[in-house]
Amino acid sequence: MNIDPKLLARCQKNDRKAHNELYKSCFGYLMAICLRYETNREDAEILLNHGFLKIVTQLDKYKQDVPFKSWIGRVMVNTIIDLFRRDKKRRDNMSDVDLAEINDTSNVGFNEAAQALEAEELEKMIQKLPDMSRKVFNLFAIEGYSHKEISDMLEISDGTSKWHVSFARKTLQEMIKRTMKNMMTLTL
Repeated sequence: MNIDPKLLARCQKNDRKAHNELYKSCFGYLMAICLRYETNREDAEILLNHGFLKIVTQLDKYKQDVPFKSWIGRVMVNTIIDLFRRDKKRRDNMSDVDLAEINDTSNVGFNEAAQALEAEELEKMIQKLPDMSRKVFNLFAIEGYSHKEISDMLEISDGTSKWHVSFARKTLQEMIKRTMKNMMTLTL
């Protein structure tokens, strides 16, 4: 994504046409991030619009030495996390169980079969994960946050974060095995 610095300057001057142009330029990338956290497109678009508003209003904080794509990705993820924190209904559904005694399984890797899957198929599988496990898995495995950072962001314990990643990985591995088994059956 190559964004012209002149476009960013126009956006900082509150030029509505420039905002629209920037929105169109960033839409695909930001929507891909949002769809990792929301299962339906309408909810993902709501997240995207919240995030884009934050991007536009905080353009003065953008430093040119950081790639623009990385910066807007970070702003988008932080916006999603902020919105999640505010959503009391989801937080009330979370278990209060501290799962710190669960072993850290962060070293468990995907098997070779997972590498054979198309990225699109894997994204569909991730979308099937339970809401909280999907969010924690995305933050850990895709966005690169540590369990400590995730626990601070989502107001859960480190152990709960580790449990969600472990659960997500095991669930994805089962889905991958089923998919590979189905593929093998079809080829025979």
